Amino acid sequence: MSTAGAIPTRQLHPLVTLDYRVRMVSMVVVGLIPLFHFGGRPPLPALIGMAFTALLWPQIAYLIAKNSRDTRRAEFRNLLIDSFFVGGWTAALSFSLFPGAVMVAALNSANLSVGGLRQAAKGLAAILLGMVVVGIPLGFEVQPASSLPTAFFCIVGILTVTTIFGYYGHLRTKQVRQAKNVLAERNQQIEEQNRAIEQARRTALEAKEAAETANQSKSVFLANMSHELRTPLNAIIGYSEMLEEDAQASGQKEFVSDLQKIRFSGKHLLGLINDVLDLSKVEAGKMKLFLETFDVANLVEEVVATATPLVEKNGNRLEVRCAADVGQIREDVTKVRQVLLNLLSNASKFTEKGTVSLEVAREADVTGSWVVFRLRDTGIGMTPEQTAKLFQAFTQADGSTMRKYGGTGLGLALSRKFCVMMGGDINVESTPGKGSTFTVRLPGDIENYDGEATSIRLRLPGRRREEPRAAGVPSPDGKILLVIDEDPAVRQLMERLASREGYRLVAAASGEEGLKLAREKRPSLITLEVVMPGIDGWTVLKALKSDPQLSDIPVVMVSISDDRDRGLAMGAADYFVKPVDRDRLAEILAAYRSGALA
Repeated sequence: MSTAGAIPTRQLHPLVTLDYRVRMVSMVVVGLIPLFHFGGRPPLPALIGMAFTALLWPQIAYLIAKNSRDTRRAEFRNLLIDSFFVGGWTAALSFSLFPGAVMVAALNSANLSVGGLRQAAKGLAAILLGMVVVGIPLGFEVQPASSLPTAFFCIVGILTVTTIFGYYGHLRTKQVRQAKNVLAERNQQIEEQNRAIEQARRTALEAKEAAETANQSKSVFLANMSHELRTPLNAIIGYSEMLEEDAQASGQKEFVSDLQKIRFSGKHLLGLINDVLDLSKVEAGKMKLFLETFDVANLVEEVVATATPLVEKNGNRLEVRCAADVGQIREDVTKVRQVLLNLLSNASKFTEKGTVSLEVAREADVTGSWVVFRLRDTGIGMTPEQTAKLFQAFTQADGSTMRKYGGTGLGLALSRKFCVMMGGDINVESTPGKGSTFTVRLPGDIENYDGEATSIRLRLPGRRREEPRAAGVPSPDGKILLVIDEDPAVRQLMERLASREGYRLVAAASGEEGLKLAREKRPSLITLEVVMPGIDGWTVLKALKSDPQLSDIPVVMVSISDDRDRGLAMGAADYFVKPVDRDRLAEILAAYRSGALA
């Protein structure tokens, strides 16, 4: 059976079935009334009409309604035809009062019950039309009286028809009452569901608030722990570097190796702290890009110089191929450097007596120009299951790998997040026992990926070429460096660095003392810590930049607090987070002393 043929059956209006049942009875009654009216011997035309009315018409009406597009409207039309037949039989029975009244009343009540006043009015019009159509050829003969059998049969017929309609009405009322009860139950269920949804919403809101509070507490904890850990690390790294230089200068090479281990361990711990803080910032959406245009080849050279000792530690060979046309890109150079160092460090760690290679090239496709870094190793490799979870935070390839090689599983997770922030991505291909290939793609032809980050890093004119001065040699041109920091270890380390860079150091242990010395000594450069007793570094920086006589003095923030954006927005020339990269700070000091930066 086709779908088109099945649709009317599925959409059959309940009125069609009801009227079919009523019509089967009522039309038999209408068809038999002439038999009593004519004393058992009706004329042939009446016999034909009786047979059609009682036997054929109910079936024809049902088929018409069933196969119509709109079964309800078709049944209304059938009722009008019923009304026409009743009008015709009323005229054929000479307008006999009892049969006519019974038939007209029955059809009028049927039309009224299913279609209202409008259908009832149409039905009366159809009855009158039937009277006219049949009455004209019969001459409108009128015989109001009817025999007793005719009256009795009409009474039985009307009782039967009204009983059927009444029982149907009872059933409909019962159905309505049941539907009302079901509706009430459903309304109650909906109200209960709404209450449950509201409770779930409140629970979710409370959970969200609790999570936000926990996240805020985590951020506060991480910030406080950062301060507590960075302070001793600053001294450990700084003094180990200073002692290493002294040991090399005095020829005590037996101490150099031990001091390098101390420095390496300190920087390793610092790297772990930075990774945790960076991941927290990325997840909180507070990590920002500091864009600048830089030469890719120079960056690769710096990264390779830093990573070479790590690669050679396990007896590996480092191969670097950087295309001549790779050119420049505009990205966060610190994050690009961190990504490449993470990848080189991992490759070196998981490869022994093998080859680690770094290929850098500029590629173009339909999406634009890309700078691609491919880092291959011949190490232990990974299975597809291991690579699937490789970039998840705090995740290593498996437990045995973590036990053997160590690590927190943060480096690759952060590397991917950084690359995505810069508009690129990292992908990996690996074969167990044969090695891995990491591919970093960064946009090569955009000015500013996120539309908000700005280039705020100071661009140094070049790396320092002059040799650092020996400690204690005074500055020939009277350059003064004012260090404002409460930590005596920091002041001592800065004194060593300042003297080597040709500055005469003036130190202050508080913000008040720092402002006083700045007005008295008029230094060439000021380094400033944010966290200090009394007035903090922000207040000092604001005071320095608000004083017309001091506002031109460059201020470099060297602080435990990591709030670079605020410092640069308030007028700081640069911002370093302790422990400080001594080489970078030395470059800044040398650049300001020579006048390359003003």
